[in-house]
Amino acid sequence: MKYLTLILFSFILSNTNTCNTKNKTTASTTAEIQTNKKDKFEIHQLNGKNVQAEKLFIVFDKENSRISGYSGCNTFSCKYTQDKDVISFGIPMASKMYCQAKTDLEQEFFKTLSLVSIKIIENDLLVLKNTNGKELFSGKRLEN
Repeated sequence: MKYLTLILFSFILSNTNTCNTKNKTTASTTAEIQTNKKDKFEIHQLNGKNVQAEKLFIVFDKENSRISGYSGCNTFSCKYTQDKDVISFGIPMASKMYCQAKTDLEQEFFKTLSLVSIKIIENDLLVLKNTNGKELFSGKRLEN
């Protein structure tokens, strides 16, 4: 009888511990999914001009410290570094399609991207500013 009670008690303790482990695993997996999320923003304003019809976008990949997106004709990506609201971008790599009608837009996009030093996200709105606080890009978060 003592052995049966001991075995039963051990079984109960091992199942209780397993449940806690499952909950911890689920919680850590949920946290990983939330922190690995990529934030995609459609750009509505570029240097004060409405560019919403151009379907420009930027995706922030926090896990790899990279951005990627569409700049009017080509797709691009580059590394970034960020400390709180302060951000700086590396040199973007872009695909090599030629779109004569979009050349000026794309040049402005990349030139302006190099001037960004402040990133603010509030209520699904993205604002990228220069060191003087001038708004360079603004956009809205898109569902992934």
